[in-house]
Amino acid sequence: MLHLKVKNIIKSKGISATKNRVSVLKAFLQSNKAITLSDIRLLIKNIDRVTLFRILHTFEEKKIIHKIVLSNGAVLYALCNDDCRSNQEGGHVDDHIHFLCNKCDEVSCLDIPNFPTISVPNFSFSNLNINASGICASCNELN
Repeated sequence: MLHLKVKNIIKSKGISATKNRVSVLKAFLQSNKAITLSDIRLLIKNIDRVTLFRILHTFEEKKIIHKIVLSNGAVLYALCNDDCRSNQEGGHVDDHIHFLCNKCDEVSCLDIPNFPTISVPNFSFSNLNINASGICASCNELN
């Protein structure tokens, strides 16, 4: 079932479902959270670094995943939701918050109603990223 879902997602974006692309997308769907490059490489053993970067780049272009850059410089990747769209420069519009849990270190994409907009005279914004930190719902349940 998962294999069919993966192939359908990839083909719906107009790209071929190669073995490596299928493996990378399966890793994202199985983890169901934002993951680092190291996480991806651990989940997919037999893929070289260049091929992986090309797949991630293609998936970003096709709005399958988006890149999250945290304030500490860490880079993670997460699946896009169904309403992912492009800004004027072709980049992602992330109308959600990237939340880093201070306890378990997991990063979550949190959709919020009425995502803020910013207007500054003589400036044109194409994207707004909001990173937040605190304690996630799972860690709060443990207390």
